[in-house]
Amino acid sequence: MKIILQNAVHLIKHTRLSTAAFFLHLRMKLLFCLLLLLSTPAPAQELQRIYNDAMTAYKSKHFPEFYSLIKEANRLRPEHPGIQYQVGVAAALTGKPDEALQYLKRALLADADLRLAGIADFKAIQEKPGFQALVDWQRKWQQPEYHSDTALVIGARSLHTEGVAYDAAHHTFYLGSIRYRKIVKVVEGGKAVDFCQAAFEGMGAVFGLKVDARRNCLWVCTSPVPEMIDAEKPAAPEVLQFDLSTGKILHRYPAQGVATNAIFGDLTLNASGQVFVSDSRNNTVSTINEKTHHLEPFYSNDVFQSLQGLAFSADGRYLYLADYVTGIYRLTLKTRELLPVTTAADVSLQGIDGLYCVDHTLIAIQNGVKPLRCTRYSMNAAGTNIVSFEILDRKHPAYDEPTLGVVDGDHFYYVANSQWNGYDAQHHPKPDSELHDIVVLRAKIK
Repeated sequence: MKIILQNAVHLIKHTRLSTAAFFLHLRMKLLFCLLLLLSTPAPAQELQRIYNDAMTAYKSKHFPEFYSLIKEANRLRPEHPGIQYQVGVAAALTGKPDEALQYLKRALLADADLRLAGIADFKAIQEKPGFQALVDWQRKWQQPEYHSDTALVIGARSLHTEGVAYDAAHHTFYLGSIRYRKIVKVVEGGKAVDFCQAAFEGMGAVFGLKVDARRNCLWVCTSPVPEMIDAEKPAAPEVLQFDLSTGKILHRYPAQGVATNAIFGDLTLNASGQVFVSDSRNNTVSTINEKTHHLEPFYSNDVFQSLQGLAFSADGRYLYLADYVTGIYRLTLKTRELLPVTTAADVSLQGIDGLYCVDHTLIAIQNGVKPLRCTRYSMNAAGTNIVSFEILDRKHPAYDEPTLGVVDGDHFYYVANSQWNGYDAQHHPKPDSELHDIVVLRAKIK
């Protein structure tokens, strides 16, 4: 049951009870964390009980008790914006305006659509200068801002693309398909053709992929999900190495041991070409041992709840890891020391899917916050603190859950509309008339 608790976010995300259904649509005071409703371990049950008691106290207008209980819930789940919002409500109702504004701001950083104006519970703080400033900030943050242009438009609407890779030597993009369990390549001029056919040699849904130009190969991580065709047929989670010239599979690296239920969501290469892959179900980073031809566990930590993107620092000393719930971490490769990446900037580090390192900055594709955005974070010299940020895109009109991307020289390319919501409740794809052409955006980063 520990697996369910740690990974409910990811399971929600990839069964398209969207990320918004997890921790972004907690707008009204009587809604609670869907994660808890799906989890049964004792810590989650305790949190559920405390939250329910807090809501009972709120409805009974026992506001000091409400405050005490919701603060305890926040202690147990400090990263949860829905609970942070509730703390803001409780603080406002018990004469703590500064604390109320502090918690409301933290909640809004993850979900700028949480309601402030017109809420009766905020009557006592509405005349405070900080409250109006927060309302003004919220309105500004809700506005679209985008600096990218469109690099690719692919008419295969039901392809359902999560990842994109680029072969600079041949000016070719590679897009993976969740739905059809295949890879397409897009050559100069925008023509898209199959690199491999659907369900090629039994492989599962295609998530992250990377070109290894030095070896002339394409690394691909695949996993079985309900949205893929022939989902009833077994498909092992695995990492595949394709020959770029022939399209043949050179090697297969299936999940080993307890990780045979893995969801391999993304992968990256270090300077020597060693492959590292994230498993968001078991919250483990694995690597390929090329001597044994096995995929082996490299690092795991109980702090992780849903591992997603990963990226090496420019000097190769550190591996940056994005956890969908708790933020960004820096892992020292030599010592395996893990440190959280902190920030005092007015941003949320939650809801990150793709993560990329460029010089001394991190580019994060955030589809678990609202508005959806692609953000570039500048770090301190140690690479442990974000000192400033810039929005590459926010609330882009092409967005329908942006996911993964690729850096090429002065530009960053990323999938703008993976369309994970393009299915009905039985995981059948919606008709093309309800979907959109696939869009890959391009942002100038140098």
